Amino acid sequence: MKRIFFLLCLLPAVSQAQDIRYSYVARPDSVLNLLVGQREDLYKKWSEDQQERNAFFGGQSKNDLRNIIATMEKILKKDNEILAELNRMKNSEVAELRRKNSDVNQRVNTYLGESGALMEENRQLKDQLERNRRRLDDIEEQSRRPFQITAGLLVMSWVGFFLVWRRVRKV
Repeated sequence: MKRIFFLLCLLPAVSQAQDIRYSYVARPDSVLNLLVGQREDLYKKWSEDQQERNAFFGGQSKNDLRNIIATMEKILKKDNEILAELNRMKNSEVAELRRKNSDVNQRVNTYLGESGALMEENRQLKDQLERNRRRLDDIEEQSRRPFQITAGLLVMSWVGFFLVWRRVRKV
């Protein structure tokens, strides 16, 4: 009797589990849909067994109660199969998500490696640009020196010429 009471108390909770809709139940040929369909058939059989009253005074006989218990046990077994299938589906979905996550991580690492290489190349190019600018400044400075030397010699020759001219004029 305790067993029947337990099964009857468990029935509403189990029957509510039928109303849960999962994203991967959409395929009509899936194992889960077949199991849920079989469970619905068992539930209908249990409901019919509940209505049977074969005892002398209109109550349920031992045979009726045995049928109810047997059907409830089948429903529980079917629920366990459904849960096992849900776990299998969840595990396969988790494995697929992990694989996708691994692919994404690999791509990110590849892009980070490429961007790191590009950043290093960019740094090297900036260093080379700075060295080239310094060389250009040095070359410009060196190209100014002959002009400065020439200008200095010209000024000194004019000053020398002026001094010589002044001496010649004084004498």
